Amino acid sequence: MSKTTCSSHDTRAPLSVSDLPLVIHPGTLHPHWSDAARAKGFDLIARVRDRLHVALRCQTCGWVHAARHSVVMKAQPLCPHCIEARWRATAIAAGLTWLRRDPGHRHYGHYGLPCGHEIRRQVSFVERVAAGTVSVRCEACLTHREETEAARFGWTRLGRDPKGGASYRLYRHNCGHTQRIAVANMKWGQCDCAGCGQSWTAKPSFIYLLDIRHPGTRRHYLKVGYSSHPVKRHRHQLGLPKDALVEVLRVVAMPTGHEACAREKAAHAELRRLYPEILVPHPEFSDLMNVVSEIYRPESLSILHETLDRIEADISDGTGPRSPDALPAPPYIPAGNDPEAPHDTPETPLPAAPATRTPAPSHPRHKPRPAGAAQDRHPILRRHWGLTG
Repeated sequence: MSKTTCSSHDTRAPLSVSDLPLVIHPGTLHPHWSDAARAKGFDLIARVRDRLHVALRCQTCGWVHAARHSVVMKAQPLCPHCIEARWRATAIAAGLTWLRRDPGHRHYGHYGLPCGHEIRRQVSFVERVAAGTVSVRCEACLTHREETEAARFGWTRLGRDPKGGASYRLYRHNCGHTQRIAVANMKWGQCDCAGCGQSWTAKPSFIYLLDIRHPGTRRHYLKVGYSSHPVKRHRHQLGLPKDALVEVLRVVAMPTGHEACAREKAAHAELRRLYPEILVPHPEFSDLMNVVSEIYRPESLSILHETLDRIEADISDGTGPRSPDALPAPPYIPAGNDPEAPHDTPETPLPAAPATRTPAPSHPRHKPRPAGAAQDRHPILRRHWGLTG
């Protein structure tokens, strides 16, 4: 079916072929063609273009369009003018203005928004808008709103998230640092520059590996997370019982909290995808700690070390390794401590666990590290043990 371009005409009066820029093709109008067209709501008025096309006048709107005679005989012709009138009425019901069809796709049209901008949408989508099941938004107004929100807090919106996150955008801070930030966080200013800021996102942080044991129930788990205070993390925030034994097996220094958060989330996603069997279901440990995920089986120690090895290698290549501190932390720390203690006060070391504790099994899969690295600790652990301010 092809639509012809009609001249201006009173839609209440029937159109004839002489009113249209159609080339009349000599040929006979067969009576059975006319009968079939009349039965399907059209009047056959001429043969046009070539031997295959005829001109049909719609008995509903009076407009003329060209169609193949095979469509008249074997199918139901559709009046493009009636279809467009329905689309126009649907656009009005949806609060939009019908502008024109999309020449590149028959299922799309161009619509005018109340704000004055123009959008391209599927006709079926506009029908859902008119029905009230969805709403339409203006991309230009959305971009302007996001740019205004970013400017209030010293950011410049650069564009969509390069990683494809629908809820994230790419921003540049006034200091020149570029960062992915959730739109909701930028709206309320709940974001900090990981380059020049003063919050956890810009301060140095650590990805840690914890060994968690509960003697009362003989449960044994591993946890990977990130924190600027790994020891304080498990002593104040995990909600572990006082008799739980926790050892910080390893920490990987990260340049910023933002980098630590991104690396840790990516590592967990990879572990869930590649090794789902090492994840501990939440109901199994929900009574032991107040986290909901990122808890692993003790058999996964070598896998977790390999994951941290890769992160450490990437960070070393990009920013250079930090100088470790030679003082080792006590091997095991009871998780219970006074939660009311001021956070900026160095924590007092508590008695270590009995030396008769059964050592963790060895894991031949783990790549051996230099002997010095096994005893070295980062300055963060010295700060937690009250040796530095």
